[in-house]
Amino acid sequence: MRHFLANVATYTIAVLLIAGAALFARMRSAQVVLTDERTLLARHEPAPAHEFEWRELGKSSYVRNCMNCHGREGEGWDQYPGLGHTAVLFAAPGGREYVADLHLYGLTSRRWRAPMPPMGHMQDVELAAVINHVLTHFGNERYLPADAELYAPVGIAARRGQKISPAGVNQRRPNGTGR
Repeated sequence: MRHFLANVATYTIAVLLIAGAALFARMRSAQVVLTDERTLLARHEPAPAHEFEWRELGKSSYVRNCMNCHGREGEGWDQYPGLGHTAVLFAAPGGREYVADLHLYGLTSRRWRAPMPPMGHMQDVELAAVINHVLTHFGNERYLPADAELYAPVGIAARRGQKISPAGVNQRRPNGTGR
């Protein structure tokens, strides 16, 4: 009888542990959403007559979306280009539109073996922030004109909806900008 009661107690504890783990796993996988992405990104939206605070968002967005291909310091590797020439592209005639379009619609080019995927899934505020981060880091600051107007979310929004292919973006690349 003693062994029977010990077995019942052991099995009861095991069942309770498994049920508790299953309940915890179900609650954990439900991931209660306290806010949505749009609400979170709205704190970076510039208020009227205020400067767009993009630095923190741009840096974190670069780490999440760009660093795997372009490297921690924007150095690039193998089939992925370094980013130290982005300000040269930006400053060229038509470059402002080109840089925004290549992020929104992607890029396919013979210059690089791997295509740049379109980043149009990102919110305007985050895309403006990450492009501004690239334009002011990785050696770009020396090529960026002193009077350059960096991107604002409204500028990115204006470039959406054009249905440009990645190859079409490549055809819009400013001439004489090297790589």
